[in-house]
Amino acid sequence: MTPGELNFAWARALLEALTEYGLEEVEIAPGSRSGPLVLASRSLAGLNARVHLDERCASFFALGYGRTNLGPAAVITTSGTAVANLLPAVVEADMSDVPLVVITADRPPHMRGADANQTIAQPGIFGDRVRFEADLPMPSRDDLEGGGQSSVREIARRAARHALGPPGGPVHLNVPFDKPLEPASTEGLDLAGPGEEASLDLSAAVAVADGRVTPRGPWRRRSEGRRRGRDQEAVLASRLGVARRPLLVAGPSSDPGLDGPASARFAVTRGVPTLADPLSGARFDPAAGAASPSPVLGAYDHFLRLPEVIERHAPDLIIRVGRTPTSGALEAALAEWSDAIQVVIDDGGHRKDHQGLADHYLHASAGAVLGTLAGSEDADPVPAPALTPGSPDWLRSWTDLEAAAWAAIDEAPPQPDHEGDHAAAVVRGLPSGATLFVSSSMPVRDVDAYARPAPRGLQILGNRGASGIDGVISTVLGCAAGGAWPMAALVGDIAFYHDMNGLLAARDQDLNVVFVVVDNDGGGIFHMLPIRDFEPVFTPYFATPHGLDFRHAARMYGLPFTDVTTPEELEDAVAAAVARPGTEVLRVRTDRDANRLRHREVRDRVALRLQEFLNRETP
Repeated sequence: MTPGELNFAWARALLEALTEYGLEEVEIAPGSRSGPLVLASRSLAGLNARVHLDERCASFFALGYGRTNLGPAAVITTSGTAVANLLPAVVEADMSDVPLVVITADRPPHMRGADANQTIAQPGIFGDRVRFEADLPMPSRDDLEGGGQSSVREIARRAARHALGPPGGPVHLNVPFDKPLEPASTEGLDLAGPGEEASLDLSAAVAVADGRVTPRGPWRRRSEGRRRGRDQEAVLASRLGVARRPLLVAGPSSDPGLDGPASARFAVTRGVPTLADPLSGARFDPAAGAASPSPVLGAYDHFLRLPEVIERHAPDLIIRVGRTPTSGALEAALAEWSDAIQVVIDDGGHRKDHQGLADHYLHASAGAVLGTLAGSEDADPVPAPALTPGSPDWLRSWTDLEAAAWAAIDEAPPQPDHEGDHAAAVVRGLPSGATLFVSSSMPVRDVDAYARPAPRGLQILGNRGASGIDGVISTVLGCAAGGAWPMAALVGDIAFYHDMNGLLAARDQDLNVVFVVVDNDGGGIFHMLPIRDFEPVFTPYFATPHGLDFRHAARMYGLPFTDVTTPEELEDAVAAAVARPGTEVLRVRTDRDANRLRHREVRDRVALRLQEFLNRETP
């Protein structure tokens, strides 16, 4: 076997081991040193490969794929700074518990630290952000054909098990190759080009994992096999049984398809008021419609800004699932309610209690625990008052607040310069079963504050693990590739600019996504902060007006582009666009200062009406 043939066989053995665990998707960024891995990927039937010219786009695309497919894609890059471009996506995957397999080609070890071209210290480059890391040895026949712990196949299998979890997360395989990188000829390799099927069929492949034979198939869903803590569940059930004023806080979930329905059903069957973040999976779950009024609430970012509400609605038991809520008002209220018993249910890779408020930390699947507490899914929901653990008036006091807040918001018609009204319009324009991805910064906050709960079967996703605005376009397109359809995205102009390279995948991969770009010519979120008063520094260093016209970006990538003015027009445009094939861009132009004033007007109006409501309720 020639050195080039050994490189190819080594790379194929690595990928074969990953396909044994169900890997079906590979994102490839071009490069020479990764040649053996690319050739190997195109020799395996059932392994779909996509090409991305930008490594950061490739990694965020893989992240999005893992969010909706619930199994990871692998990212293959060449050596050097190409590897460093993967860090932001690795960080988000780590913080969000999303499976991701990073495979980086490298120069031989003797070239490291010796001024060799395109050679950096790749082992350990992702630090503690990966769940497993291996700097593979140089290809050798012994480790290729043997079955020991150092064999390339067994290293890849260990990586796959760590990526799967639970909790899922990113893993890194660093794979050095020496020249000649490729076999002398293509004879016998049976390679497939883009869109073609490779000839090597792995349908009968099996892997030995944890002492058992695992047939090849789809990656295990993250909801399967998640940890349960029976003793801790009993403690929670006991606490719930004696609580008079229980509250469920459903934050952004890594697995909204499991945790969201369980949270909504728990809220309805147990009659517990539930503050449902839009990324929790609960706010738009059909189960929320099983009770009227629904205990699944979404106006809390407005009414928890009133000190009197926080004081009069102090719970005695708070159950928290998911990550830190999007709403700053809710986060502050949790600290104010420090006298309540707070129970966090979480089996993720990172502790979720940065304020140190948890009295109990239940290391278990939130969906599984809440599902158990809610009772059998086959049982008919019991009327909420009969199962309310505490005072029958407790739930009613919250649903009355919710109704009063939305009534106050509805007093004024939607405004063209109010980005919250546009966010609500996007949500209304989507059909049941759709997926909406919301960018960090203002879009997710506007959806949180202005998208009214409804039993619609709408899934909302976002990169809230590290809450960055980088890689949003690529993540969205990866979500679509992973199976989310119809798909829309609400993106700010800075986030859109940050990942315009990602639009290439929309053209080349024939994906169906509607991008709604809220263009206020800069960083609108900073207008909501005290720094806005610090001119002449504020505008150039924080607001950062760019003056770009994004219609030219859409034209460059061959995408339809439409300007929309009012929330009503946007709702109709979104509904029409998601029904059409292909990817297109809708733009809404707003003014940053006017948007801030509209937000302030709504806040003041809601506060006034709620104060009037509370005064009427006071005996």
